[in-house]
Amino acid sequence: MTEPVVNERPLSEQPLSEAEAAVWAPAARALVVALAARGLVASVHGHGAVLARNPAGEPAPDDLVGAALSPGLNQEVWCRPDWPGRELWWFWAWSGPNRNDPPELEPLCPASETVLAADAIARVLAVPFADVRVS
Repeated sequence: MTEPVVNERPLSEQPLSEAEAAVWAPAARALVVALAARGLVASVHGHGAVLARNPAGEPAPDDLVGAALSPGLNQEVWCRPDWPGRELWWFWAWSGPNRNDPPELEPLCPASETVLAADAIARVLAVPFADVRVS
């Protein structure tokens, strides 16, 4: 498997160091709390990622076709050291160009910027007219 790429440079999939993990874990927990405050559901994953989803983007419980066809409205962000300074950053994880390619990572913000990260993720997962009834 090839390494994820950030702006044309490989980003190591090496596990986070102990020091990085000590910073990442509280940052991930803080991000999950901030996302929940914005109506999103989020979970922490051991590979240094947080997966956020918007329940408003889910099909109605009685819509079996929608449930079968809908991938859901979700976004994964990875926490990795920034290349030069090794400061931990959140990166958007976008699908690679081909089915089995690793994700392409785009810098979002420093891991310490919880509010900025949560606001950006909430904008990406927004469903502005979720409460409007369709007849």
